[in-house]
Amino acid sequence: MTMRKVKKIFIWVVTFVMAFSLILWLFLFNLEHVAFNLDFYKNEYLKNDVPSVTKMEIGELLKVTEKMHEYLKGKADDMDVLANIGGDLVRVFNDKELAHMKDVKNLFKLGFWLKDISIAVFLAFFALLVWQTSFVKTLSLLQKGVGFSLLALLILGVLIVLDFENWFTLFHLAFFNNDLWLLDVEKDRLIQMFPLNFFEDAVSLIFKNTLIEILAITGGVFAISKLLKEPS
Repeated sequence: MTMRKVKKIFIWVVTFVMAFSLILWLFLFNLEHVAFNLDFYKNEYLKNDVPSVTKMEIGELLKVTEKMHEYLKGKADDMDVLANIGGDLVRVFNDKELAHMKDVKNLFKLGFWLKDISIAVFLAFFALLVWQTSFVKTLSLLQKGVGFSLLALLILGVLIVLDFENWFTLFHLAFFNNDLWLLDVEKDRLIQMFPLNFFEDAVSLIFKNTLIEILAITGGVFAISKLLKEPS
């Protein structure tokens, strides 16, 4: 294999990793935005009739949600919270639910770390390609790499939408090494607050926002490439 061919393979590997890192960062950025968007929760609670199911007023539900957000961000040591439920001040979550949320918090910590790493990798590999080729060539490579990633994301999104419940179960089996996530809708408020429809809407919104941003980036990169195109 000649050095020229080796360099070509190297360039394409770097391009793929660069594009994947950008897509991952966008996905995690949108996941974080949706996960901590109080308006999204309010709309979902009303849509899924959560106040009626949990016997909690929407204001109480949002207070509990804010406490959960603080916990997942590492700003609170626990999310064992009291709330007015049916006129009584009671503990919202039981020990099993709190134990599961500890696992969820660890998953969020991993997500925060991956988000920081992915943008760092993207910037480093973008700079590497500029050094190895040129700025305009790097933009062209980025456009192609993101295009392939967009196609893969679209296929994945369609597969998930077609059988969301199965994918939701597979996700939990892959990322949790216990059965704490198997909650009882009759007595566990965590699943009453966050039924399957909540997660389906959240994932759909995350995918939609990510796809829109990818299309915007692709269009922007294409326009800049045209403006800066090097004479042949």
